[in-house]
Amino acid sequence: MAYLDGKTHADYYKVSGNYGNYQFVSLEDIINQFMVVYVGDEKLISKASRVDVAFWAQRNLAELSFDTFKSIKAQQIDVPPSLSMILPHDYVNYTQLSWVDGSGVKHPLYSTNDTSNPFQITQNEDLSYSFPSFDQLVYNNNFSQGLLQWATSADFVSNYGSNPLYTGSKVTTVNSELNFRHSSHQYAGGLAGVSQAAWQAINVEGLESVNLSAKATTLAASQQTWTVLGNNQWLADNGGGGLIGGVNGILAIVEGQEITVPSPATTIRVGISSTPGDINGQYYSAAQEANGYSSSLNFGTDIFDIAYIEWTAGDTSLFKQLEDINVSEYDEVYLLITSNAPWTTHSQGQQNESLLVINKVDDISVINSSASTSLKIVDQESSTFKNYKSSTSATNVHDDYEDDTYWPNEGERYGLDPAMAQVNGSFYIDNRLGKINFSSNISGKTVILDYVSDSLGTEGEMQVHKFAEDAMYKSIFHDIMSTKRNVGRGQVMLYKKDKFAAVRKAKLRLSNLKPEDLTRVLRGKSKQIKH
Repeated sequence: MAYLDGKTHADYYKVSGNYGNYQFVSLEDIINQFMVVYVGDEKLISKASRVDVAFWAQRNLAELSFDTFKSIKAQQIDVPPSLSMILPHDYVNYTQLSWVDGSGVKHPLYSTNDTSNPFQITQNEDLSYSFPSFDQLVYNNNFSQGLLQWATSADFVSNYGSNPLYTGSKVTTVNSELNFRHSSHQYAGGLAGVSQAAWQAINVEGLESVNLSAKATTLAASQQTWTVLGNNQWLADNGGGGLIGGVNGILAIVEGQEITVPSPATTIRVGISSTPGDINGQYYSAAQEANGYSSSLNFGTDIFDIAYIEWTAGDTSLFKQLEDINVSEYDEVYLLITSNAPWTTHSQGQQNESLLVINKVDDISVINSSASTSLKIVDQESSTFKNYKSSTSATNVHDDYEDDTYWPNEGERYGLDPAMAQVNGSFYIDNRLGKINFSSNISGKTVILDYVSDSLGTEGEMQVHKFAEDAMYKSIFHDIMSTKRNVGRGQVMLYKKDKFAAVRKAKLRLSNLKPEDLTRVLRGKSKQIKH
């Protein structure tokens, strides 16, 4: 029954990495123990499904995370020129926002209700509302701003990625042009490639149809000759279902040797889809799929469930378009671009940069071919927010702590709103876009966001501090009994009191108040405390 039997000190201090984890119990253990102790014949709950217990356990874990458990979530960023910070993926609410000076000291930022980033409606010259047709729906459609507003599949580097000459397969922009770089890879017991993708969500609410056009460049199958740059290299080939030379189909090669390998024909697809691209781009051979590996959705055409255009095997800078694509059933669709290069040959370490292929896409366009029936936004950043960003000085004030003077505006305090009489800066949360927007004096500074989550994001987060373990049991018990028809209201109120008392006790325990801390604070007041 002992928790630490069979575990040595070395297991904890040298191996585990889960330092301090003994103070927590997993939610799974909470559920298991509740089912054993509370549910069954002659128990407080005669019958309850594990699904019900798990549901109430998760609900109470979330509730305790909001106002009982300590807030340990935090993110730090350097504020970009946009003066915006994306809300964390598991964000529920913030506890504090601060900027950090050169000495590592936090300076709290204060929220403001005096501005916002509203939905700015597009208007005609006479200021009437505009419902335009043939309007560009793609942001950064010519990639002049890099990959801004574009999501992409993950970069892929094989197990030889430590080689400084090896850069793997990735999506990038070069000279305002979208580039899909395809290197050969070896994984999952064979040779394979990476099917890459880039996509952007498009608002089509109120639209009947759209026109799609783009320009793309693909490569025909060819031969590439390259020179080996180092010894102890090897070459493998899956072309035609067989391997070439060497032991187990691996051909040893040496420095200075020239190698000629087949370069694959490539394919580009640009289309409209109801789902985004697949962030994982690996695709596999038939033999690998037979062993249980599944290729990326980017590899095939099924992901384009609405419409698509295709370039393949040497189509060079060709402009193609599709007109009157029906999107009337959707409020939001995805402009999706996929790129494929089915390599059959791979060299260790990718010793020469020439052993790769690059597909290119440019001049993407999606326009509404009929007049919109919904209001159109001018820009994600309204003029109100743009003015807020630029109205104050962007000078960063850093306190060097060389003296006791901090207030930089000596003699200028009169007439200020006390709630805003501070120099640290301000922020507000744009819930429409899921961002935190900062005042201009925060530009370039390091900002820390301390926030609250619901502890349900991952399995590792679903744990309860042992100080609150009893509160979890009492809370689950009350919630289950309160949903049963045959339990009297008087009994439910009694269970509610037990739950309230247990949660209150957990809050007191987790508050972590120490007599020494209280004494230290009181000694800083006007009256001395004897000790």
